[in-house]
Amino acid sequence: MKKRFNKLASVLICITFAVFLLFIKDKVDVIWQVICNFATVLTPIIYAFAIAYILNFPYRFLSKKVFGKIKAKRFQKFVKPISLLLTYIVVLGLISYMFATLIPQLTENVTLLVKNFPKYSETFSENMKILLDWLAAHGIDVTSLESLNSFIGDFLSKIFSPEIITNISSMVINTSIVFYNWIIGLILSVYMLASKDFLLNQVKRFATAFLPTPWMPTIFEIIDVTDDKCGKFMVGKILDSTIIGILCFITMTVIGLPYALLISVIVAVCNIIPFFGPFIGGIPSAALLLMISPIHCVVFVIMIFVLQQIDGNFIGPRIVGSKVGLVGFWSLFSVLVAGGLFGVPGMILGTPIFAAIYTLVGKKVRSRIAMKGENAQKVLDTDVLNSTNLTNIKVSNLKIKKHSKDTPTSKENIDEVNENKE
Repeated sequence: MKKRFNKLASVLICITFAVFLLFIKDKVDVIWQVICNFATVLTPIIYAFAIAYILNFPYRFLSKKVFGKIKAKRFQKFVKPISLLLTYIVVLGLISYMFATLIPQLTENVTLLVKNFPKYSETFSENMKILLDWLAAHGIDVTSLESLNSFIGDFLSKIFSPEIITNISSMVINTSIVFYNWIIGLILSVYMLASKDFLLNQVKRFATAFLPTPWMPTIFEIIDVTDDKCGKFMVGKILDSTIIGILCFITMTVIGLPYALLISVIVAVCNIIPFFGPFIGGIPSAALLLMISPIHCVVFVIMIFVLQQIDGNFIGPRIVGSKVGLVGFWSLFSVLVAGGLFGVPGMILGTPIFAAIYTLVGKKVRSRIAMKGENAQKVLDTDVLNSTNLTNIKVSNLKIKKHSKDTPTSKENIDEVNENKE
């Protein structure tokens, strides 16, 4: 009776699951809309987690390296509150400085750019005409360049069309929503960082209660490696990009290039993206300066090239260090794949996340190779494109299987042994 009931229950579960799949098939749009709405509601919490995760590094530094060295017992209970307070005072101070100083200057730069844009467009067209006439006078075919010049002219004429203005208005509204979410996220991050130990303990208890116990060491290892790769990489990259932005601003101001603050902010923000960041920030900035003056563009290109060399050889290795642990090919691979799948966030986080996966898989590979012992090492030491070495591997395998000193080593004797086995 009990077996029949179990079979009936299994059949009912299968039927219910099939009906559920059919419902999902017909209501994919509705379900996706519900998921998107739920993700929108959770956006401030996601921002809060990101802020708390990044600020955890200075908070931990203050609580352990600075105030943690004070041995007075009466002071110990104030270590975490004081560290938390100082962390947010510094952060809010930087944000206040940005809004009080950088934002008005950026607004002034953008306003000046919009005001002078028609003049810059006209200057660019005149310079292109001079270039085309010079090339034509020297017998160079300029058909493709004329098409490019026509395309750029049409593009620049459409920049201030009513549709673009409408899109800019919608972008301003979306920016306001994002700004609101970040403010709520900043407030929530205070509670999240203050209750860090309590929340982590709750997550650990929940995972221990509902997940198999043998899984827990592996899960903790994955979390630890991901934290090491992603956290330190992101904090180091933000600091590195800030330094590059400051150096770019100082250099452009000294040289006398226009829109120094606007271009420096673009360069600093885009520099967070590995590999392609300098190009994403440098190319539009160079194009802007080209419209003003070709000399400004050439000077900027040389300057940004020198800055990137300094960053790649001196600043980056000392700040970010070797935390990623990827060769150039895998770093480029991770940026391309993650960027293609998830856009700009994927380009930023793709490298450290792939580095965490790379580290975990590499550790597993080393463990499996070590389990296979001496024979696996012989395979690793062998040139796979050399047929003689491949024959030697077979001989080595035969020796290991026979465990005999009298095992024949020549190719003819190996064939005889194989015939005897058959």
